[in-house]
Amino acid sequence: MIILKQKDDFQKELIKRGYSKRSFARSHGIAESTLIQISNGKQSPRPETAKRICEGLKVNFDDVFTII
Repeated sequence: MIILKQKDDFQKELIKRGYSKRSFARSHGIAESTLIQISNGKQSPRPETAKRICEGLKVNFDDVFTII
């Protein structure tokens, strides 16, 4: 299972790059509801979704997610 490490850090990374959750989701082919649930810790992203998020934020997987 893949989980977000820090909800607050994720939100900060979005803001630093000029995104809202909605705009990031739309521009990276992720359903807005999915991104919101992932960012709230209520849903585990599929590996390909986690990869899109990391590529969109230009961060390493281990900076944002952990596998449990």
